[in-house]
Amino acid sequence: IEDGDKLEFLDVLITRSTGYQLFETTIYRKPTYADLLTNYHSYVSMQYKNGGIITMVNRALIICSTYTSLAAEFIEIRRIGLLNGYTSSFIDTIIGIKLSQYRKKNNDVIQSPQSGPDVKKRMYVEIPFIENATKEFRNKITHLCNKLRLDLDIQFFMKPSPAVQMLYQTKDPTNKKMKSDVVYSIKCTQCQHSYIELRRSGRLKNKPTTTITTPSVIKEITFAVQQHQIETRHQMNWDNFRIFMQDNHYYRLLIKESLLIKAYEPELNRTTHSVPLIVFSDGL
Repeated sequence: IEDGDKLEFLDVLITRSTGYQLFETTIYRKPTYADLLTNYHSYVSMQYKNGGIITMVNRALIICSTYTSLAAEFIEIRRIGLLNGYTSSFIDTIIGIKLSQYRKKNNDVIQSPQSGPDVKKRMYVEIPFIENATKEFRNKITHLCNKLRLDLDIQFFMKPSPAVQMLYQTKDPTNKKMKSDVVYSIKCTQCQHSYIELRRSGRLKNKPTTTITTPSVIKEITFAVQQHQIETRHQMNWDNFRIFMQDNHYYRLLIKESLLIKAYEPELNRTTHSVPLIVFSDGL
């Protein structure tokens, strides 16, 4: 909603200029913006540190419609960078480079992309970031490529090492009986009859053996496993059931359940499939 001749849209602030009958645009940040980006002292490649400042500078050059708003945004970028450990010279160097590139791009005549045998094929390579070892490895690959493959232009991307918290298990593992969105199989302890079923939102519970045998109760029990327990007085092996697969997509679960039923032909399953098997009509 426009308020005071101003309208916020995503990261753009549009201002209506009543005197000149035109619009001005600048960068908009939410009041909850925390002024955080990759800290300069973080153990990541310099490409990531450059990218944090370059992204903000490029966004300012594209969105800001006047030099006044652009200058104000550069001041804001310097403030945010200093809060995150970047030096003024580092930030000013990037601003100067990107501003020169932007002005040159606007002044130069647009040229058609080059083609022919002299144009190098660009290849992107991701390598792990281990500081000096990564730089040495990159230089060796580049030197080798310049000797053997003059037609390649290799661009390297440094992949940072995983966070320390990823090396530790912060949550207790989910008990097998509490997992959902799974296709599982259960066997009888006496006759070894099996049953395959999917559990989507429900949970696999440790179900005690029932001793109720009245006809009225049996009619209410439609679950094949419970029916088998009542009719044969057998017990199902709920402590050692097998989980075949897990999937968050319900239709994929149905297909997998149907394929497993056709493949294993469990005795307690009363249906041959849960959904029509068009692609796998003959099973696995």
